[in-house]
Amino acid sequence: MAGLLTQLLLTGAIGWAVGDGLLRRAGRGSVPGGLAGPERALNAVGGFVLFSVACMVAHIVTGGAVFGLPGVVPALGAAALWAGRGSFRPISAPRWSLVGVAAVALLCLFVLPVIIGGSGVRSGDPPWHLGWAEQLLGGEPVPVGPAPEFARNAYPWGWHALLATLVRLVPGSTPLVAHETLHVVVVAAVPLAVACLARRIDRRAGAPAAAVAGLVGGLGWLLTDHPELVTSPSEAIGSADLVVTSPNALYSLLPPALPRELALVLVALAGVLALSAVKVPSRGTAALCGAVMGAVGLLSAPLLVTSAVWATLAATLIGRKRSAGVCLAMGGTAAIVFGLWAGPVAAAYLRFGGFVDISVLGMEWPLTTALASWGLLLPLAAAGVALAALRILRSADGGRSEAAVLLGWTASTAAWLGVTVLARGARGGLAGNGTLLHQGRVWPVAHLLGAAFAGVALLALYRVISRRSQALAAAGCGLVLGLGAVSPALASLQMTEIIRGAGAGWVYASPDLAAGSFLRRAAAHLGPDDIVTVRGSDGLAWALWQFSGVRLADYDDPTLEGNDLRVRFSELARAWDRRMAAGGFRPDYVVLPADEPIGDGRRILEEGTFGGRPWVLMS
Repeated sequence: MAGLLTQLLLTGAIGWAVGDGLLRRAGRGSVPGGLAGPERALNAVGGFVLFSVACMVAHIVTGGAVFGLPGVVPALGAAALWAGRGSFRPISAPRWSLVGVAAVALLCLFVLPVIIGGSGVRSGDPPWHLGWAEQLLGGEPVPVGPAPEFARNAYPWGWHALLATLVRLVPGSTPLVAHETLHVVVVAAVPLAVACLARRIDRRAGAPAAAVAGLVGGLGWLLTDHPELVTSPSEAIGSADLVVTSPNALYSLLPPALPRELALVLVALAGVLALSAVKVPSRGTAALCGAVMGAVGLLSAPLLVTSAVWATLAATLIGRKRSAGVCLAMGGTAAIVFGLWAGPVAAAYLRFGGFVDISVLGMEWPLTTALASWGLLLPLAAAGVALAALRILRSADGGRSEAAVLLGWTASTAAWLGVTVLARGARGGLAGNGTLLHQGRVWPVAHLLGAAFAGVALLALYRVISRRSQALAAAGCGLVLGLGAVSPALASLQMTEIIRGAGAGWVYASPDLAAGSFLRRAAAHLGPDDIVTVRGSDGLAWALWQFSGVRLADYDDPTLEGNDLRVRFSELARAWDRRMAAGGFRPDYVVLPADEPIGDGRRILEEGTFGGRPWVLMS
């Protein structure tokens, strides 16, 4: 817990110093107009992401020294804090009591299950992220994967750079702790992002929009006598509410944190910065917006498409004659930042025969089922869209307003969602990337915008009722939020029990993975330059990769026929299969059951149990 709190403190401090410093530099000494406390707080999230990107660039340039050596990142963090010390001044903000209430509500719903259960990290994607982060910490210039010789980087490394940055900032912490830290950041940042979008329409709509984003689930609790949280979407029957990957993206605030959610926050930040940059043309703000857009791509390449469309619409709808240079600064900076990862991957794509489609795509819902999962948010969002449209029609310059841009963003998101609905079930996607045409990359964006418009409608509802009675208005809006919060509250309670019982893949608090276990002690001997073979347990082999970044001499994934370690490039995947058929790789270390004979010349390094069986690690 101490490591997590320290990481959170440093994330906020460094993020604010870097983000606000860049914002003031963009505004030539002052914060650009229209960006108040909420926007600056959101920009602090982007500031820390950009700090980690800078650390990653230095890591690549130095051949793996920045994350590979313990003291470099703390020194860079101290330098960032010193350079941005002038940013730490009191700011005007909404009533802090509201901020406190929101923090407690979000903590209880989405973080408390982790505190009680032990760990919010789950099987699925997080094991890959843990292993890739360990490879950075082990001195690899870029994270490549568990396959010896044939592994190459193909997954955006932004998330892994964040994990490595957090670990190095707080000595003694681990990527597991960093995952929990990023989960707390996402839980706070998503409602904040929605609030900042809603404030583009009405400056007072931020708080109700944040409340909608963090509290309003569906009405699935009314459809059955025993509502249960579904952790495997394929098991959901008739409803997409109370499902961990629901089209109602509120449930994405439940653990674990994933790169997509943080990228979504940056999409909102880039949108806010784009509006500021084109409304009062500023190349500095545009360059900062472009850097944030590039960081979106380093976390989730599909969401970079969304961010680029949003920036284009902002420039088109409210850009002025002098906005050509602004657009160039925005697009050029985005291309440079995203190109840090995309350039080498594109070269490898051409060199090694393209991608193998290894994406495991999530559930795609019928449109009516997906929209029903929004519950009360759906009519509120529709009302908010109507109110924004009316405001534009009544305004002399409404067509060039920020509200008009948000409607444009909504229309573009609806169009892209329509494309994914038509392509539902299609394999292959675009250029071997199946996620680009998957609904799972569009619903979070739709929910982000829907919650912003719902906040506008909720504020309007309050204003109408408060003309008669403020108490009645508060009670009415509270009733709406309370009805919407029933499903999230049930999900939170059930998530606590799932994590505590180590069910559905939430196993990272189990004794086998705890500090001091055989796995942890064995992993401490291994690194990304080593190759290990584990006789009799692919599960133990996979766990060793996650906690050390080691390469696996052999591994069998029962769900795959060939390419068991998911090598991303076609020619390299075939080469790996041929090598395995020819006998595989010579290991530097061997892990085998303790009751098996030990070969001559082998030295036992560690002994212990995993999965109820005794094991030994030998060199």
